[in-house]
Amino acid sequence: MAQTPVTREAGEAARDAALAVPGVAGLHGGRVGEVALLLPGARIEGLRPARRDDTSGIAVHVIYDVDSEREIQAVADDVRAAVAATGEYPFVDVVVADAVRASQQPARPTAQ
Repeated sequence: MAQTPVTREAGEAARDAALAVPGVAGLHGGRVGEVALLLPGARIEGLRPARRDDTSGIAVHVIYDVDSEREIQAVADDVRAAVAATGEYPFVDVVVADAVRASQQPARPTAQ
């Protein structure tokens, strides 16, 4: 497995920035948890290293909040901008992996 240039702090900042965007109900870890940034002592679901030719970036897999009534493209654009502002990512790919009505979801546990 190739190492990612993303540090734990940068990954956590990217996660927090994405979750703060209105219209994001959460990050999506994939069907069997395959979408995750694996770091020493940490596993951050919903993020994964991304490559374009010889350039390393980050992919963010979000769950769209239908209740937000925002356009999906606007949410994706805001996620891209928010995550890009947290680190030196040459690019940020945003994947809208699911959509839910956040008002009908159980509360997410807070990070420890």
